[in-house]
Amino acid sequence: MIRVLLYGFLVGGLSFIAGCGSNPETSSEAPFATLTDGLGRTVIMEQPPERVVSIAPGATHVVRAAGGISSLVGVTTADYDADDLSHLPRVSALPLDLEAIVALDPDLVLASDQVNDPSHANLFEALDIPMIYLGSDSWEDVRDSIVMTGTILGSREEAIAAADSLESSRNDLISLTGSIPSPPSAIFLVSPIRSYSFGKGSYVLDLMRWAGLDPLTAEFDTPAPVLDDEWVLLSNPDIIVGAFGEGDAVEALLSNHPTWRSLDAVRKGRIINVPVPLILTPGPDNVRAAWHMARAAHPELFESTERAAR
Repeated sequence: MIRVLLYGFLVGGLSFIAGCGSNPETSSEAPFATLTDGLGRTVIMEQPPERVVSIAPGATHVVRAAGGISSLVGVTTADYDADDLSHLPRVSALPLDLEAIVALDPDLVLASDQVNDPSHANLFEALDIPMIYLGSDSWEDVRDSIVMTGTILGSREEAIAAADSLESSRNDLISLTGSIPSPPSAIFLVSPIRSYSFGKGSYVLDLMRWAGLDPLTAEFDTPAPVLDDEWVLLSNPDIIVGAFGEGDAVEALLSNHPTWRSLDAVRKGRIINVPVPLILTPGPDNVRAAWHMARAAHPELFESTERAAR
């Protein structure tokens, strides 16, 4: 059973209260945990979950980082292929295939605050199926989601170690790129076809800054701007970063934007292709995406074998 309460959670984060009462007759009825999820919903979980369905790739990545993959009984059709997911049933999250999810008999559904419809919480509550939206608006949200997920799935120590390791890696990168006197300007493209990008407040822009890049779309108010070819030509970024998939990224860009041949980034070969699973899903793997960008953008910083191995 899960109850969503309409008041703010004063303790904050995740608080285990089962067994804390002094009266044995009431302590056995105490809920397993109380937490605040990524939507700011205060959630009370009555029992520890054993059958978890993830309905967002980012939530799956968090479960993996938290050491809880063995708890998963289903993931989405949008999740990337991975050996540890190959045995799991796939369900549609966009649009939501409620019947298929319910058929997996979950006792917890994990969602993403950036991907999944907030109103779906009401659907699962009506079915008495717990649902938690994991936060991913910022790196701090992702880090906290890893710890929270590991705690409720029984792998708290592993989750804390993973979160600490990722935090250390992120801080090392920021320290390394902080020595760059003038970060090169850059734009990020979701694909080489239509120029979808990221605007103010996006996690992708944070990753670019960690990598020692100056994102030119930082002042765009819309979260997913489409960059006009003329604007790109006038901005003339030093570097173009994107999730271009397999194949020749430069050829793909110029076949869709032939006028970009005059851009400094194209003429100097400063096109960075980031693996799609690392960058387009907000979550733990974003730290690796930032290191990937930094290595490509600033090879002079990675002469050390130790740094290059990250």
